[in-house]
Amino acid sequence: MELSQEHQPPTGSANLRIGAAVAQVEGLYSALRTTAPGARRDRLMADLARAGRRLAAVTEATASASGGAADGGTVVPPRSRWQRRRALAARGAGWLAARTGP
Repeated sequence: MELSQEHQPPTGSANLRIGAAVAQVEGLYSALRTTAPGARRDRLMADLARAGRRLAAVTEATASASGGAADGGTVVPPRSRWQRRRALAARGAGWLAARTGP
C-alpha cells in the first residue's frame, strides 16, 4: 500500500519518534557512565550531544505540529500519560540542548 503525500502520520508515530530519541539518549548516557576516560568516551559524549539535539528537534517539531508551546511559552498541563511523557521529553531535550549546544 502506497501512502499519498497528503496522508498525515497518526499521533502515535510522533510518540514513537520521541520514544526512540529518548531511548537513544538514555542508552548513550548509560554507556558513557561506564566508560573510562579516553577516545571512546569522547566519541560517546559527541554522540550524546547529537542525540540530545535530535531529541530537541523531534520534540519541537511535534509540539509545533500539535499546537504546543515549543518556544518556552505558556504550556497547558498535560492530561494523558503520553502528553506527560512528551512534556518531560521536551523539557529534558531543552536541558540537554542548553548544556551541549555551542
